[in-house]
Amino acid sequence: MLSLASSVADLAVEKIELFILALIRISVIIFLLPVFNQNPIPTTVKMAISFLLAFLVFPQMPLISFTIANSPVFFFMIVLEQIFIGLVIGFTTSFLLYFVTMGGEYIARDIGLMQGTMNPFVEFQSNLYSIILTVILVVIFFASGGHYFFIRVLFESFQYIPMGNFIWDTRSFAAILLLLSASSFVVAFQFAAPIMGAIFLCTVTLGLMNRVMPQMQVWLLGIPLKIFLGTIVIIYSMPFMVQLFNANFEQLQRALFAILRAGGK
Repeated sequence: MLSLASSVADLAVEKIELFILALIRISVIIFLLPVFNQNPIPTTVKMAISFLLAFLVFPQMPLISFTIANSPVFFFMIVLEQIFIGLVIGFTTSFLLYFVTMGGEYIARDIGLMQGTMNPFVEFQSNLYSIILTVILVVIFFASGGHYFFIRVLFESFQYIPMGNFIWDTRSFAAILLLLSASSFVVAFQFAAPIMGAIFLCTVTLGLMNRVMPQMQVWLLGIPLKIFLGTIVIIYSMPFMVQLFNANFEQLQRALFAILRAGGK
């Protein structure tokens, strides 16, 4: 009877340890997800969401191929594995909004409004255009249900990379992250290209006007003109920006599943 009770107690302790490991991976991902990684969202809310998702994920986790022994070193190694998996997935999801911030910097630089203010989505100072475009695209993203994909990735990460079966081949992860980084610069330029082109034509026109009418202070006229022209072009370019955002999101989806496959092969 005592041996049976001891076995049941050991099984219960192992289940608790597995739940803690799942909670660690989920918490790291939640804390790094776009929008959720900003300070205005309380830490208690993030932890509550992590606990809820862990309760939902835990019954669907695949059976582990090892037994958690009473060894702190072994448990610590599994904890490090879950943290690293969460960091890789969470950092990859952050590329969803980086190109919007960079594109906004290009736009503000050409228009001439580089005054910085705190951007709550990327946790550093940014210009007004970056913040406004980020808010608009985040609202569209949530309205279209795009956030459900990240919940799906969180669930399927345990199917692709079960606990204790992670492949520590960082070359694949580094290659995918480098490709995403390079792609962010390209997409950011495409994102800002219509506004940059319009401002360039406006600058050329002002230069010609200055040559034709030197007595006219065209550069004083150029400041409000560039702001007005840039705002109008942004409004009319919004469908293109949304389309580019969706294309970048699809690329991010492929990258995330490539990382899951690389980590669990």
